[in-house]
Amino acid sequence: RTLLDSRDGSLVDAVLLWKSNIDKAFEGVEECPICYTVIHLANATLPRLACHTCRNRFHSACLYKWFQTANKSACPLCQTPWYS
Repeated sequence: RTLLDSRDGSLVDAVLLWKSNIDKAFEGVEECPICYTVIHLANATLPRLACHTCRNRFHSACLYKWFQTANKSACPLCQTPWYS
């Protein structure tokens, strides 16, 4: 609050500045094609596991759940068998 007062800013200005900073921090980071978010809601991770064929990146938790429910270890998008 004191930072806003010293800069004669409003709460809206602070939120817009915060959003701008967040957008810059995640610029170029693609969302996970399974959950459609950049930051995983349960463990706050970024999509890091990449398919060796299509190069799409997934959250490890999303990919694990996909493998469990699909009963196969293949990329959810290109269906190439997944290997580490």
